[in-house]
Amino acid sequence: MGTAITWLISFFLVTTTAFAAITSVINTGSSRTEAISASDHLLVEDLESSFKIIDINESTGQTLVHVVITNDGRQSFANFDDWVITLKYDQAQAASETVLVPTYTNTLIDNTWTDFEYWLDYNADHPELIEPGVLNAHEEMEIRIQVNPKLENNTYLVVTVTSPSGITESVTLRV
Repeated sequence: MGTAITWLISFFLVTTTAFAAITSVINTGSSRTEAISASDHLLVEDLESSFKIIDINESTGQTLVHVVITNDGRQSFANFDDWVITLKYDQAQAASETVLVPTYTNTLIDNTWTDFEYWLDYNADHPELIEPGVLNAHEEMEIRIQVNPKLENNTYLVVTVTSPSGITESVTLRV
């Protein structure tokens, strides 16, 4: 009788321990699978995000730069606060090239930039129809950049636009 009770207690201890171990492995595996899935989802979003610079020009006494980009990816771009724009250009008075990193704003002042206008087709002047202020797939957006010191004639301007996901495009303009 004592052996049967000892065997029964041992059986329950082993079964309970095994059940706890299996449950722990299942829960850990589930959390790990969810983390891998979330990481893969972010990677796919980054891979599906893309834009190209399709036009650049300057105006207003060589202090205003217009850059037009098109979203040729599958993801929309909505928040432009974290985008980085860099301008490099030569100045006759400067010892080296001028490098500006203007900040994003809603109202243009010196060394700032803003998302100005959105289109379905920039060249045909077809305005966007859905989600104003969001650069959806296959839409185009004009970025306006106010620079100081102003651009000089017969110099080169290099504009680089970088999104928070690391997509970078550059273009050169002869002023």
